[in-house]
Amino acid sequence: MSAYEVRISPPVQAQLDRLRAFDHVRIIEAIEDMLVHEPLVRSRNRKPLEPMPPALASFVKKLLGDVTAVWELRVVPWRVAYAVEGRVVHVLHVFRKDQETTDDALS
Repeated sequence: MSAYEVRISPPVQAQLDRLRAFDHVRIIEAIEDMLVHEPLVRSRNRKPLEPMPPALASFVKKLLGDVTAVWELRVVPWRVAYAVEGRVVHVLHVFRKDQETTDDALS
């Protein structure tokens, strides 16, 4: 199976650049390890966000059109929201999630 291309937009790269170096490296390594080969396979650290959080819905529609699902990659305590279009993984947002819901963490 061929690898997926991962695209990190400039705003998401700016989010990553503001993190501590330790967290930045952990998140990038998780993206490379878990999203390049099987981004649409549910696992302990990867799941679809159902329903799609309202905070991401309009952004995703504008960026990608009719994407049916946004997925979440867990890199405790961080989350990476992403969508897959063909063989391209679009990293949409990086956020910290502690005890709140994903919707609360994104607002």
